[in-house]
Amino acid sequence: MCLKKAWEPYEGHDSYYAYLASEYKRKRDILIQTLNIAGITPIVPDGGFFIMGDTSSITFPEKYREEVTDAMPTNPMPRDWAMSRWMTKEVGVTAIPPSAFYDTENIDLAQNLLRFAYCKGDDTILEAQRRFQFYFEQE
Repeated sequence: MCLKKAWEPYEGHDSYYAYLASEYKRKRDILIQTLNIAGITPIVPDGGFFIMGDTSSITFPEKYREEVTDAMPTNPMPRDWAMSRWMTKEVGVTAIPPSAFYDTENIDLAQNLLRFAYCKGDDTILEAQRRFQFYFEQE
């Protein structure tokens, strides 16, 4: 019964599925604006829940590359891991280092990328936007 109901008009859309797709596109677009504020070039997907961002224009303290954790895939820490840790600690926004999904020999392919989720509440995405504005406008 629920699946049949999901195909009925919902919130001004042809179906719940169309509504959901529209909502995720709207959230994706907010996150794109957010990443641009930080100087991160978004690689815009047609669908899904994540945006990959090119972080090559951002510099951060080298000390984050020197950190050692049990979770890191290689030593020294890959750039995407270090950037994710820096961004979490200093900016207050957490991204996923994509090299976590790579074989060890391919980790460098992700060095300038971070993975950002937009399957979140608007308040969370807008808070990330506020934190990026605060941090990157000070530089």
